[in-house]
Amino acid sequence: MSTAKGLALIAAGYVASVCGGLVAVAVNEWLIPEEIGQASGGMVAFGDMVLFMLTTGFLGLVPTWFLLKLFAERAPRALLAIELVVAALGPVSWLAVIHFAGGASPPNPSHQAVSALLGLFIVFGAIPRIVLGPVLLVIEGATFLLIRERHARALLAGATLMDLVPLSMFALHMARAAHY
Repeated sequence: MSTAKGLALIAAGYVASVCGGLVAVAVNEWLIPEEIGQASGGMVAFGDMVLFMLTTGFLGLVPTWFLLKLFAERAPRALLAIELVVAALGPVSWLAVIHFAGGASPPNPSHQAVSALLGLFIVFGAIPRIVLGPVLLVIEGATFLLIRERHARALLAGATLMDLVPLSMFALHMARAAHY
């Protein structure tokens, strides 16, 4: 199969995963009682975003496997660089959300501009990156299986730890909070 045909099939798989995420959100909206949707619209919208991201990410694992295989064969160094950058955004995302949740108010106007940019980063980058953390762990594991070089595998192990440590700390925090 040619590379162009393989990329077209992979793109079709991603379109199908986005459609699957939209269907999951539509079914969820249909099942939520109207009074809950009216009373807690923001919470419902956030839940819809999380459901969409997780469903699309889960369904997108199939085309991602084929994309990873293609990348590992044709451009393994580029694949490793992309995964390392995305993995490095994980701790940055967690730290940005923790900082923003701390309620640090900017004392002067120059900090207000930085806070506005931080807010945009959190909404459009950090939260989706945090939600997709488990999906990225699966992608990093699949890449670990596909790439055979020792140095690349060591870097992938570090990337996996950058995702695994914050997720496990969050899970521990949630487990402790459940007992109070």
